[in-house]
Amino acid sequence: MATLLAPEDFSPSEDVMALNKAFEGWGTDEKAIRWILGHRNADQRKQIRLAYQEISLEDLNKKTQI
Repeated sequence: MATLLAPEDFSPSEDVMALNKAFEGWGTDEKAIRWILGHRNADQRKQIRLAYQEISLEDLNKKTQI
């Protein structure tokens, strides 16, 4: 995944909360998911994936598969 601009100060737990909100309800907010993950570098996405597993007890990679 290409990175647009990755912020230096980010919070994996805040990103997990935003991702959970994007997954809620009848539809998935794909735009929000793309924005969050697209604005993080590879290391940050790994931190988000690990935090998501810890907080949500789900695999983020499986959750975002089409």
